[in-house]
Amino acid sequence: IKGVLNGKGNLYTLSDDTKLISKVFELVSFPIIAKAMEPYIKTWETEERQTVYPDLTLILSGPSPDKIAIDIKSTYRRDTNTVAGFTLGSYTASLRPPYTKNIRYPYTEYLEHWIVGFVYSRVPGIKPEVTSLNHYDKVIAPITDVEVIIHEKWQLASDRPGSGNTTNIGSIHDISALKEGKGTFTRYGAQGKEVFEDYWRNFDRAAPRKYSNIEEYLVWKRGENNIR
Repeated sequence: IKGVLNGKGNLYTLSDDTKLISKVFELVSFPIIAKAMEPYIKTWETEERQTVYPDLTLILSGPSPDKIAIDIKSTYRRDTNTVAGFTLGSYTASLRPPYTKNIRYPYTEYLEHWIVGFVYSRVPGIKPEVTSLNHYDKVIAPITDVEVIIHEKWQLASDRPGSGNTTNIGSIHDISALKEGKGTFTRYGAQGKEVFEDYWRNFDRAAPRKYSNIEEYLVWKRGENNIR
């Protein structure tokens, strides 16, 4: 992706702004995913409201839970082994009763929650400019070496919040583990998804917290130092 084209044939080149790049990946992904899934689903819906989860809802035939959530995420490489990390949605919204906050359908109606994650490298020194479409071959894209990671959300999650002071769930940062879907909660096997949901459903927004990592959570879960 090199830029945005207007009706006069002017190409507005892109910067490596993370929000902008993330939106571009959404626009590219939706038609590909929808076309691939059409033979297997009843219908699909996109979400236009910026703060409402998920980006794409696939609706299956049959009784509830009959929906699959797909979120498009992107992150950049910090070095050859680590990335800045995905943010995997708020832990204070739809994960918690009544399971309807900032989500297209109630959380309980979703069978699975998937992440289509893009990992890329930034190209240094790129500045936005306006050029003619005829010169697009000379435009250098602001990102390169794009890889796609597709796993269920709980398989990519860490036990730490992401993005500073927000209430977003953070992903793991190791690239190899992300590719293999070996997040913090996968160590619990078939119970991993359940542990993930319970961990973040009970995670306190601010200190003092009941727990701050998976080890402290297990202590809290056993009833030790369980002060609410």
